[in-house]
Amino acid sequence: MADEDEDEDDFEPVVLFKKFVNRLLMLRRPVDLEEFRLEYSLPIGTVDLNANSADANLWIAHVLQYKARAVKVVTHNEYLQLVPAVFTSKHLKRLHICNAQLIRGFFERLKTGCPALEYLFLSDCNIMDHEIIFNTLKVLTLTEETTFSSTQSSISAPSLISLFMDECRSEARLPILKNMSSLETASVLLSGGYITTCDADGIRQFLRGLSDVRSLDFYYGDRQLEMGNNHGWCPTFSNLKNLTLDSWCVHADFYALIVFLQNSPNLKKLTLKLNERRYHNEVVSAIIGELEDRSFICEQLEIVEIICSEGNELLLLGVNQFLLEESGIRPDQMRVSHQN
Repeated sequence: MADEDEDEDDFEPVVLFKKFVNRLLMLRRPVDLEEFRLEYSLPIGTVDLNANSADANLWIAHVLQYKARAVKVVTHNEYLQLVPAVFTSKHLKRLHICNAQLIRGFFERLKTGCPALEYLFLSDCNIMDHEIIFNTLKVLTLTEETTFSSTQSSISAPSLISLFMDECRSEARLPILKNMSSLETASVLLSGGYITTCDADGIRQFLRGLSDVRSLDFYYGDRQLEMGNNHGWCPTFSNLKNLTLDSWCVHADFYALIVFLQNSPNLKKLTLKLNERRYHNEVVSAIIGELEDRSFICEQLEIVEIICSEGNELLLLGVNQFLLEESGIRPDQMRVSHQN
């Protein structure tokens, strides 16, 4: 009996909170909303996600009826299960979701139900759709272990201007990026669950989707990936003006760095972040392969910025020597800064 009383005490604040929000939303004057933020906690050990997410879905539907242009939903403890039908609004422009299960049909509903959506931020979400299409989206951020459950997902976004992917995970292959000709900036960190099943073909098809980008930050981590004689894994970046890479690209006799420079004919600024942290006997993260031709021409290159963290002085020395002796870069084009 004591345990039952304790359980009831645990759930009482939840019930009171739900009643408060219901009354707050239902009794307020029917004035259009600019922004709605919900920070929500589901009971720990939730079994029926749909039932325990019902109130949150009701609140989101309600605020969208009142033309909310920005909605942010953050949950704790357990995944929130969002009902796709909730997202019906021709006014919603910004959507931020943290810690939610996005069931199949969710992104199809966003496309048809929210035709004005331009900014989408997903953090620690489980994406179950295998095909994701955004016609109006301009900014897409996927971060903090957002997971693709499909064995091969694809993202199509013809209006996308900015893409940020940080430590997302996949149960199989890297997602295929389609129709991204408008993309101006992209920042991608490939590590964790991605890399365990990533091969030369996976890297190739992923980078091909970024080939029109103007500014690219590309970070690779976790292990060595052998490319062999496969030189087609890196596409030609005809529009690329700014490129940022970290320590992984300078290992294996600068293999990956050379391949990127060979395929970036209009590059104006190269940034190298030598922030490697290595432990004894640890295998460095790198893409390695064979090059018969190590030459490259970057006629438009104006600045090389090198950011070196403490303890990487020898790495910095090797990079400086390579750039000055093999690439034809002049000393006055190089900028070196140190970070603790």
